[in-house]
Parts: sequence; C-alpha cells; structure tokens
Amino acid sequence: MNKSNWNEEQIAKAIKKLPVIEDKRTSAEIYARLPKNEYKHRKPWVTPAFASIAALLILLLISPYFLNQLGVNESKSDSSMDKASYEQAEQSIQDSSLKSESNLYVQSEKTTFVARPEDQVSIVTLAYPDQQVQNMIPVSVKMEKSEDYLNLFQSALSAFDPAQLGLSSSSLTGTNLDYAEGTTSKLLIDVNENSFAQSSSETDNKLFTEGIEESFRWQGVEEAEYYKNGEKGIELGAYGFQEGMKLDKFKRKAYFLYQESIEAPKLLAPSLLPFEKLSEALSAMKGNGTLGLKPVIEKTVVIKEIEEKNHNVTIEFTDESTIDDNESDTLMLEAILMTAKEFGYENVKFEGINVDRVGDMNVTEAVPVPFSPNPVELNE
Repeated sequence: MNKSNWNEEQIAKAIKKLPVIEDKRTSAEIYARLPKNEYKHRKPWVTPAFASIAALLILLLISPYFLNQLGVNESKSDSSMDKASYEQAEQSIQDSSLKSESNLYVQSEKTTFVARPEDQVSIVTLAYPDQQVQNMIPVSVKMEKSEDYLNLFQSALSAFDPAQLGLSSSSLTGTNLDYAEGTTSKLLIDVNENSFAQSSSETDNKLFTEGIEESFRWQGVEEAEYYKNGEKGIELGAYGFQEGMKLDKFKRKAYFLYQESIEAPKLLAPSLLPFEKLSEALSAMKGNGTLGLKPVIEKTVVIKEIEEKNHNVTIEFTDESTIDDNESDTLMLEAILMTAKEFGYENVKFEGINVDRVGDMNVTEAVPVPFSPNPVELNE
C-alpha cells in the first residue's frame, strides 16, 4: 500500500469542502412514507452495521496519517539510537587510541637499563622493596652535581615516587644520615623515626638492613653504625641489639627481571642469595629467580665459554645463539654486565654476536661494567 501524504489538517479541510445535504422533510412525512412491512420487520443490526461501515471509512482516511506519524517517530527513535551508538563507538575508539598511545609510551623500547661509570657523579642510588616486599631493588636517580651526597640522597628520597616503577616505599624513611668525621666510607644512621628498624617483624628488620646495603654499597660506603637518641646501638627487632653492619660492594649476586605488571617498567633486580662462581650465576639467570623474579637469558641463548683473566672476563656465545639490537637482548647483556660486576670484574668482552651494537653498547669491544642499575629521572 502506498503511503498517503495527507495529514490531519488536510483531511479536515477536505471534509469541510463537501456539499451540504439537508432533508427539509418533517419527521412525520418521513414516517408516513416508510413501508409498513419493512418498518415492522427491520433487523436490529442494520443501523449498527451502517455506523461501523462509516467509522471504517473514516479510519481508512485517517490511518495513513497515523502510519506516517508512527514512521516519523520510529525514524526519530532509530536516528537517536544510531546517534547514541555512533557517539559511544567513537568514544570507545578514542579511549582505545589513548590506551594504545599510553601503552606505546610505557612499553617503548629502552636502549639501556644501567647507569654508566661516567654518570656516577650525578647518580643517587635508592633501594626500594617490590610490591610484595620480598626483593630489594636499587634505582639510580639522576641528580644535579653536589658535594654533599647525603643531602642529595634525602632530597631524592623525599621527591621520588617509587610507585611509578611498581615498587613500595623506602625502608629508610624517617632516618637521619651523616658520615663519620673525616670519612665517607662510614655511615652514621639515626633510626629515631624509622618504623622498619624498630619493628618486631624480622621481614621489616631485613628490609631495613638490605635498604642500607643496596642504597650505599654503590657509593663506596663500607660500614654503617646505628644510633638512637644519640646513643650507639639499637634493638633491631628479631636480630636483637646491633651496633651496625658491614657493607660488601661485591655480593656475587645474579640479576633478573622485575616487572610489577605488563604496563610497568622493566627493572634489573639482584638475587637474594649469592653464587660461588660467575658461571653458576649466569646459568641461574636462564630460569626464574626467587620470589617472582623472571629470567633474563633466553633458553635459545647458549654460553659456549667463559674466560676470566684478572679483572676482565670474556663470554662467548654459540653460533646458534641469536642476539640482536633489541630491548630484550639489551636487558640480557646489561644483566650479565651487572652480574660480572658483582664478582669484581671491570670489563666484559662478548663474542659470538653478529651485530656491532646492542642498545648503547659497542659489542665489538670490551664493555665496561655499569656503575649501578635502573637509571631514572627525578621528574618521571
């Protein structure tokens, strides 16, 4: 059926234009002219039938208008729904685009995971527990040069937010630090407001001592003394009364990958336990570390030979080992460099690599071991 273009107003005007029909007879005259037999036997349904037919005719005239109106309303409703769906889809695309851009920013490939020896004059090393407070991870914060390292340390400790790296708060918060008179190799630590040192939890106590070690062994500190209320020695929870601790620069640890989530930055993390030999540490780095640390050397990478000579070591890979200039291989080689440093080596010569550079390293020559791991900017 074709849709009518008539509306209600047009129908009303058309009806008004119909000729007026008047019956000037009186009711008596009309009654007199009716046949008696038809009047007597008229069926009672006839009048209602004529009324129904008339109503149907009017309905047929008016119904196209309502059909048109219904179509318009449905079209408007569909249009509104389509518009809402379009806007929702557009917003979803924008959100997805922003998320992708954010992921690209976080996951963009890094060219280094370590601070170089030449950077040490502007590096402040802070150590933070991971989110599970199981591993202590050093972070190298780049600062402006200053003669007073401890002032820089306290400034960085106050300003840097470890949560952006997927790490917990520092276990050294609330301490007062100073050097012993005439030397920077002995650190004096006042623990008056430090909750980790005064806790009865062995885990907290261990985080306190590891925080000292991983923060200051890179900076030439060899010994730390504990003070409280101006008096030497403290009750260090589960460890009992302690006057201080020795710091070992070379802990013979292996380095693994720590990444709190897929969006978080990748960090190098030292193992909890030491190893007897460099070869043992490198073998361990092909598997998972303790307490959530991940391997950094792929199983397809095979070390053929390790040659140690004085303060230098040569590490040769097999021909089947594929090492390229990418983030994962940069992380692997720099983890090896940090591990070599833990054993007292100063330079590492890599052999069996078919590219000249990996990250910032020229691997055709011996590579100096880094100063410290995980460089970050204070304003990140």
